Parts: sequence; structure tokens; C-alpha cells
Amino acid sequence: VVNVPMFIEEGDVVKVDTRTGEYVTRI
Repeated sequence: VVNVPMFIEEGDVVKVDTRTGEYVTRI
């Protein structure tokens, strides 16, 4: 499970820090 801000909708392309699983930035 990846924790991202609520404004990110499923299907959006985002950059995630795979080490922590945290949302980094929207591409």
C-alpha cells in the first residue's frame, strides 16, 4: 500500500520513494 495525498486519484502517475513508500511528487 502506498500512502499518497488524498487529491491523488487512482491512475494518476506519481513518483514514490520506494524505500519508504512515501509520496514524493506528481509527474
